Amino acid sequence: MSGAVTPTAPAVDADGDLVAEVATAVASVAALATATGTTYPPLAATTTRLAALHAAHLKELGGADPAEPPAVAGNRATALQGLDQAETRLQDRLVQAAGRAESGALAQPARLDGGRGRPAAGGPVSDPTPTTTASPNGAEAVEALQTTLAAEHAAVFVYGALGAQTSRSTAPGLFARLTAAYRLHRTRRDQVEAMIRAAGGKPEPAAPGYALPAELGTQRAVLTRALRPEQDAARTYAYLVAHSTGSTRAWAVSALVDAAVRGLGFGGRAEDFPGR
Repeated sequence: MSGAVTPTAPAVDADGDLVAEVATAVASVAALATATGTTYPPLAATTTRLAALHAAHLKELGGADPAEPPAVAGNRATALQGLDQAETRLQDRLVQAAGRAESGALAQPARLDGGRGRPAAGGPVSDPTPTTTASPNGAEAVEALQTTLAAEHAAVFVYGALGAQTSRSTAPGLFARLTAAYRLHRTRRDQVEAMIRAAGGKPEPAAPGYALPAELGTQRAVLTRALRPEQDAARTYAYLVAHSTGSTRAWAVSALVDAAVRGLGFGGRAEDFPGR
């Protein structure tokens, strides 16, 4: 039992002006990525990937007029730093838009950092503490939160079991990642339970147990199993994003981006839209 769902991406329908604003911002950064790669060919592998990612974001948003390619000033290091700063500003803008949106659809391109295949400066993002849990449809919100809670129950169990199978002395890096994941998902489990209660529901308990491979004697086996809870969590966070509003949605977006980044540490691959 994984506690995961396969969410359906919501349509961009109730946020016309906001969609246009965000699409313009995405197109602008895409143009900067392309211009940076053209000016400094050694950066082309990175900038081509970013441009393709933003093209996928624009397609999700319904498209936008191409932005005028900007002039790229400074040396290669300065240009790369400028692009990184623009990407970070765009990420912040996408997350803010996700919180403002009526439909939740704008949270799809807010998975930017996970799609880029690396964390924002300073490592995986932290969770904002949700202060508002109500949504336009209370029953729908509770159902989405219960789905998220099921994934958190599974993650806590699996990371606890994998940590117990991993040597702190012979595999300190893996042990540290498993410990950090266990603590984070335990905190998120408690937060989701509190949100469910605040929304008028009763948190569902964990299952009696969750599937683990019979053989966990190698780091590769542990890594393979450790990746799945982040993938399952990402899908449930995406589902919660589509069925929540306000600070609950902001929490879900942050958790989704973090799951995408954290999954890379367990051998996952970068995706344009993690959780889909």
